[in-house]
Amino acid sequence: MKTYDEALKYLEQLCIFGIKDGLERTQRLAEALGNPQNFYRTIHVTGTNGKGSVCAMLAEMLKAQGLRVGLFTSPHLESYCERIRVDGKNIPEEDFAEMIFRVRDCGVEATHFETLTLAAFLYFKARAVDVAVVEVGLGGTFDSTNIISPELCIITTVALDHENILGDLNSIARNKAGIIRANVPTVTGVTGAQLEIIRAVAKEKNSPLYEVSSPAEVKLNLRGEYQKFNAAVAIKAAEVLGLDSSAIETGLARVEWAGRFEVVENSSGVFVIDGAHNPHGASALRKSLDKNFPSGKRVWLFGVLADKRFDEMIKILFRADDFVIVTKVDSERAAQPEMLCEILRGRGVECAAEENNFAAVARLKKSAGDVKIIAGSLYLIGAVRKAIRS
Repeated sequence: MKTYDEALKYLEQLCIFGIKDGLERTQRLAEALGNPQNFYRTIHVTGTNGKGSVCAMLAEMLKAQGLRVGLFTSPHLESYCERIRVDGKNIPEEDFAEMIFRVRDCGVEATHFETLTLAAFLYFKARAVDVAVVEVGLGGTFDSTNIISPELCIITTVALDHENILGDLNSIARNKAGIIRANVPTVTGVTGAQLEIIRAVAKEKNSPLYEVSSPAEVKLNLRGEYQKFNAAVAIKAAEVLGLDSSAIETGLARVEWAGRFEVVENSSGVFVIDGAHNPHGASALRKSLDKNFPSGKRVWLFGVLADKRFDEMIKILFRADDFVIVTKVDSERAAQPEMLCEILRGRGVECAAEENNFAAVARLKKSAGDVKIIAGSLYLIGAVRKAIRS
């Protein structure tokens, strides 16, 4: 019997093959495995920011409605098992390994994300879920998850991210609109010129379109001002699905989503852990900080990938009197700390480079600050979150 560690080693090997466009291979993979994605209802969610939070909210609402709910999201923070959940519980490590090797042994070559996607679909079938909330990995049109036949499609936001792969804003909008299905309703929080693209695709496919343009003022078990808008999108989706108002209310009151304006208080101080990794996310984080912690000294732990628009993120996030500890994200694509420090100093922000993540965390814990923030990359959040909470 294969172990979880063996599954992780196998997935690591698959990473060298990168991303491959097209759905033909994913479809052949699914067919070889008996098309497990067709054994339950599905809801498909994409968007530049907010899609994970909306997925978590909607899954909790569906659970409160009395349904057995699968949830597939990415990336994970601390464990691959976070990506595949049933009724809020991570897939056990032994089941994760079993599903990964079932995909490997089906006779069809698969990429890293295709393998994870089909492993999730297999697990949901095995656990007899009523409905699965499925988050797109990247884009929409050619994402591995786009082999499902959803009863509802959700496009949360469109902003610049992964533009080296997806292109400009209009190209990103068209790619995300690729999940829209003929005669299947779509809920969107997209605004501006890109909304016209979503509208055009929805009209072409005869998809009833429900637009969300303002935040919801509701009781929500997630902090962060931006979560109010995500809640509005999730609520509209729940209403389109016909969920009871009590299930919606209960779901929002119970939802948890790690690493998104997650506030941790311990003997080392007050920490905010947030996965802001692009300018749109940085702006949302800054607004939430200004609302929840308007005054006092801010100390940061910041690390970012080199292919992100970090110049703009730095401009948005940091005040002149902040202190920033810059560390290196655990990725081949990581931006160098000294280079980021040069940009920060150029803006008059005091900073220090600390390449080792855990030395950086130790320094952050010892620093004098009214609030201590960790942001810049989900890779960084995943690496240090456990150390912050302990």
